[in-house]
Amino acid sequence: MPQPLDPLRSLYGAQPVQPAAAPAAPATTADGKTFQDVLTDFVKQVDQSQQDYDVAIQAVVRGDTDNLHRVMLAQSQAQLSLKLAVEVRNKLVEAYKEVNRTQF
Repeated sequence: MPQPLDPLRSLYGAQPVQPAAAPAAPATTADGKTFQDVLTDFVKQVDQSQQDYDVAIQAVVRGDTDNLHRVMLAQSQAQLSLKLAVEVRNKLVEAYKEVNRTQF
């Protein structure tokens, strides 16, 4: 039986190209966390800083404390963590769009 005409045979020799292997396991950090775990922890930390700020504000409103220094620190930390979260999100969206542009 004659072989079917295959113009790419000269590129890969006599053997047909084998399908790609199954995707590897997700990469993990040194402590065994996946990318999803790292992002989840990051979002929890941002949320915790926002909650700490809310608690500090409520303590001042109730009159439990007059330590405005603590409130200002909590506010600064919450603001910075939120800005960082927004920048991380922007970079992830940008990377996703770049991957979509490179696929055919």
